[in-house]
Amino acid sequence: MKIAFFTGVFPVLSETFIVNQIIALKHSGHTVHIFAAEKFIGDKIHNEVNENELLKDTFYLNEMPSSRLGKIRMLLRALIKNPSGKNLLTLYNTVFKNKGKLSVYELIHYLNKPEYDVLHAHFGINGNYVTELGKLGLFKQAKFITTFHGYDLVVEKNFYKQLFNTCDLFTANTLYTKQKLMDIGCPENKIHLLPVGLDTALFSRKNVGGKDHHPFNLLFAGRLIALKGPVLFVEICKKLKQNSSVAFKAVIAGDGELYNELNALIKNSGLSDEIEMVGEQTQDQIIELMNNADVFILPGIINGNRAEAQGLVIQEAQAMELPVIVSDAGGMKYGLIDGQTGYVVNENDIDGFVKKIELLAQDIDLRKRMGKKGRKYVEENYDSKILNKKLVSIYYGNEREMN
Repeated sequence: MKIAFFTGVFPVLSETFIVNQIIALKHSGHTVHIFAAEKFIGDKIHNEVNENELLKDTFYLNEMPSSRLGKIRMLLRALIKNPSGKNLLTLYNTVFKNKGKLSVYELIHYLNKPEYDVLHAHFGINGNYVTELGKLGLFKQAKFITTFHGYDLVVEKNFYKQLFNTCDLFTANTLYTKQKLMDIGCPENKIHLLPVGLDTALFSRKNVGGKDHHPFNLLFAGRLIALKGPVLFVEICKKLKQNSSVAFKAVIAGDGELYNELNALIKNSGLSDEIEMVGEQTQDQIIELMNNADVFILPGIINGNRAEAQGLVIQEAQAMELPVIVSDAGGMKYGLIDGQTGYVVNENDIDGFVKKIELLAQDIDLRKRMGKKGRKYVEENYDSKILNKKLVSIYYGNEREMN
């Protein structure tokens, strides 16, 4: 199939799930083009992006001359080179007569492209964008799919009204996300449950089974925003140091708006010797951190109307044979087997997290059993190859899951 992906900034370190999905589709023989609103600006990029030459098939909609004259020249060159230039002129008239939301210069990116079989928008806002393209008559024959991830659901009830009417179907990563979608008006019969996945061959632990050692190594990885619970993670470490005999070291991997606050909290709590903040990490760096950890912790909270919808890093940790401890906020609890591959603790229950950490620190055999079971669980339910087959079935319309 010929598939067009629509996303915001690409490639973003925190959105490995999009990269994983595209790579799995390409490896299965499908053609994938990526239309991104903006190019990621930064020093770090996942190796898999370059290894699979994803940028070669990525088109950045904001890439155009800054001056009006330069834009007009670009438009004229496109009209001269492209035999379907008359169609672009029609679009031009439509945009300006109807005072549409799209720039005619932006639309040049869609010239000389194949007739796509599938349009796949990641995040609802990009689904709205594809709806605008449809109004201009682009890609009439393609099946239209939008994937919601969680934070894109905190909107007014009618924000996605047109999208819900025009999009053929939607995917949600957990039951939590599905219910949120339905709450804002999405028809249930259009929703497929499809978690985001990972390459389990890539996430393979070197120190299989863990080690009986001191200190006990804790890991938190994720964007440093309130809903992921990084502040709570520091509080858990503080309680662990004060009231427990467990000697531990902790790593916080990630960047975000709470970075400076967390840094100050660690110092003020007397935890500078126990907690290290390592900033934003590539996928390879996260794998190395997981390889040296004993347990992964994501104590997410409900922040306003938002909570962690899936948390792919939870599955990545289990693939690395790490027991995981998460809160019951949002959709995280659907991504492990409570009591077998990790533990689900009540939201904001610091003592509950400390008790589970102590239990795992004192029992290496328990960690080994949980690690092995966690690896098997992810291989069977979250491997990109398995989820890719489900996605392709959804594309073809051959799958109707019993949600």
